[in-house]
Amino acid sequence: MTIVATDDPYSLATFLGAVEPFADTLRRQGALSALEGLTRPLSHAAGQEAESVVHGFLGLDMIDLLAGGWLTYTKLTEAARRTCEVPGSEEVVALLDHRVRSVHHPTVKVFVDDQPVGTLRVDIEVVFDLEGLIAVVRAGKLAAVRAGRCTAGATVAVERITVADRRASFDLPGGVRLRGGVVLHPCTGPPAGA
Repeated sequence: MTIVATDDPYSLATFLGAVEPFADTLRRQGALSALEGLTRPLSHAAGQEAESVVHGFLGLDMIDLLAGGWLTYTKLTEAARRTCEVPGSEEVVALLDHRVRSVHHPTVKVFVDDQPVGTLRVDIEVVFDLEGLIAVVRAGKLAAVRAGRCTAGATVAVERITVADRRASFDLPGGVRLRGGVVLHPCTGPPAGA
């Protein structure tokens, strides 16, 4: 099975591009050695299950991963709170150069007749290095990012064997509008003084 980029322009799969069949790569590179002693059909099934888990994670949204790192950025959360207090307001926040890192470690546990026979570890790392970004905050949400530069990198490994890896840099001269925005501070109730 070949995993190809999804239609979502912000998915990890799109960023990585088409990826060769993982099950074959895993077998060829010895990543299934954690499941030694299995019959050929069971080993094949385990490889396909590992491929399925990786495929599921390729649907991760790169913007969501990046935004997750911004949820703790004090200047953004304070701006979000203020825009909740003043409906219709907008704040523009200059972000310092920074790095956002998102790491995931899903596992595939293989059982035969209800007995565990091995576990495969999958490692997914996505790193964003950001320079000169301008964030737009409205109604408690990060609504857009204007200007700046982003260098993104993503690596997918199974049993410490890299099966996909890409690095790319992007200028954001026109910015990126975030679909529906990213909630930084929930706006609840009427504004203060109403």
